[in-house]
Amino acid sequence: MSRPSNFNQIYPDQAVAICTCEQAAQIVDYDHHVVSVDGQTGVMLTYEWLPLEEHTGPFVLTVVFHHAEKHPHASGKIQSIVDGLGFQVRGQAR
Repeated sequence: MSRPSNFNQIYPDQAVAICTCEQAAQIVDYDHHVVSVDGQTGVMLTYEWLPLEEHTGPFVLTVVFHHAEKHPHASGKIQSIVDGLGFQVRGQAR
C-alpha cells in the first residue's frame, strides 16, 4: 500500500487528520474549500484522493492556513464533518 506524500508530515501553517472512507467520499469534491480547524481558517486539500475509487488510503486530510481568502467556503455539512475529525497541528503533541 502506497502512502500519500503528506502522510506523517505536518508542516508549519497546516493541520492533518485521518478520514474514514465514508468521510472522504463526502468531502473529496470540496478540494480548495475553506473550513475552520481549531479556530483557524484554512483550505482543505483533497486532490491526492482522486480518483477516489482508486485511492487505497489512508485518507489524510490536509488543511493549510494560508491563502484562505482566495477560496470558497465549504457548506455547513462539510464543516460539521471536519469538526468531527481529530486534527494534529504543528507544535501539538502527537
